[in-house]
Amino acid sequence: MRAVTLAVCGLVLGAPSAIADGTAGEQPMHTATVDELIEQLRDDPVLVQPSMGMGDSELAHDVLSEAAADADLPMYVVLAEMPGELAATEQPAEQAAVLFRDELGEGIYHVAFLGAGSYTGAWGAPDDFDLRQAYTELRAAEENGPGEYPRSSALFEAAVMVRAAAAPGEDLPSSVVDDYVSEPWAFVPDPPTSMADAEATRWVATLATGIGVLVAGLIITVGVVRAKPLRARKGDAARPAYEAVPEGIERRAKKHLADARRRLDELSGDELATPTGEKVSSAIDAAERVLDTGDDLDAVGAYVLALTADREVDRVSRPELRTYQPCFINPMHGEAEDAVRVGGSSIDAPVCSACGRRQGAFLSVRRGLRGWVPYVETSTVWARTGYGALVGDLAEQVLADRSVRR
Repeated sequence: MRAVTLAVCGLVLGAPSAIADGTAGEQPMHTATVDELIEQLRDDPVLVQPSMGMGDSELAHDVLSEAAADADLPMYVVLAEMPGELAATEQPAEQAAVLFRDELGEGIYHVAFLGAGSYTGAWGAPDDFDLRQAYTELRAAEENGPGEYPRSSALFEAAVMVRAAAAPGEDLPSSVVDDYVSEPWAFVPDPPTSMADAEATRWVATLATGIGVLVAGLIITVGVVRAKPLRARKGDAARPAYEAVPEGIERRAKKHLADARRRLDELSGDELATPTGEKVSSAIDAAERVLDTGDDLDAVGAYVLALTADREVDRVSRPELRTYQPCFINPMHGEAEDAVRVGGSSIDAPVCSACGRRQGAFLSVRRGLRGWVPYVETSTVWARTGYGALVGDLAEQVLADRSVRR
């Protein structure tokens, strides 16, 4: 039985978690349990709660039903508030999709929970099932969307993903996305911001460009403690202006990647077919794409992806382990153990224990006349994802980025 998955997680800021409430005529729904959602899906495979319907859950239902109309496989779409029993789990949308599949059988599942990200998975799909083009189209749509910092709605995301999944192996016509873009529900309205917040907002937008497209809320991997602001302490020396990419990073990346490949080869066929097994393969594939480009930031990315693959191998037999998440300030610091308010912005980000005590300098590279530039100010997939610190699908985003640039 073949399972194909595309996990989609949100940025720390700019994610459309605060989607418009229902209209005056719609009463807020109670937070349904997983079992209740399953029973509702037995009656209707498209479920949109008012809080996720962009003000008109009936319209949202019709849009998604039309998008799924020509699918060969059963298709289930859930845009809802997160069930309480999933609140403490890692990647709750993915967990829910698996539970739905266990009860409802093979098919395509798109699940988005308010404030908790989204997930698209397919079981029993053909070999040519691939949603990367849909992801790329969504990202492009948001980059060119209305407003100062356009954010796609959960409905827009779901409609595009469902439309693409309904025709596996076929190119998604740009006209389909253009038609959705023209609808008033495609983007979340810009919230009003004060002048005092403007500079911080602009800084955060640098990180958010092109990545907030496939999100429905804030995602910080389980295991990171509650965010706290960084405070300067008496006696603290001024932190360095930058941290350069360490020497020999390509060699280190190759070593870790070779170890991850060896461990991948040791997995059984059944283990390779699991969502976690497929994440191992995706991380290794993405690392290989960026390893030998000669770019320092790419070399760091290959290193992080190799560590990600290695952790996913561990999670095949120990799913309780959390996914690998590097320090946002500098991924070479190691795994994130804390979450802090990053200086100069309104963003809470996962960081290593040292940066949790006192923020270090950002990983930086030399860029001609600009001199040393923090990686978060570069126009790269690494800046948009924080090397995986801000998203749960780093490998997929790197593969999509490099497929566009080839």
